[in-house]
Amino acid sequence: MELLKIVGEIVQVQASHAQMSADDMGDAIKKIYRALKWVESQEEKAAQMASQPGMSWRDSIQRNKVICLECGKEFKQISAKHLAGHGLDRKAYKGKYGVPSKQSLSARSLSAKRRRVAKERGLGERMQKAKKGKKKG
Repeated sequence: MELLKIVGEIVQVQASHAQMSADDMGDAIKKIYRALKWVESQEEKAAQMASQPGMSWRDSIQRNKVICLECGKEFKQISAKHLAGHGLDRKAYKGKYGVPSKQSLSARSLSAKRRRVAKERGLGERMQKAKKGKKKG
């Protein structure tokens, strides 16, 4: 019931600033309600994730997704921008949850694809040659 009250208030404010027909108001109510329902479901999902005791960083990095241990959202890769939304950088996030510093915050399938592409391009060999060149100079 509270959600419907919020939707009504939002549509009322919109209607006070712009002319809206009855159809426009009906469409606005439906769209706003769906949007708020989606937000509500995301909050519930995040709360469920937060209440799951013992989810380790290992469990959060899965084949086709990685789960943010702060909010429970699923990604192919946890970005620096997302972490900044939690007031963290990669180093702080990894430290907080005990993730090794060399561990990627990407789904395993994405990491495997990047590894394969790097090997195909010979990036490892190029890097070794570049390091040897620096030591000589």
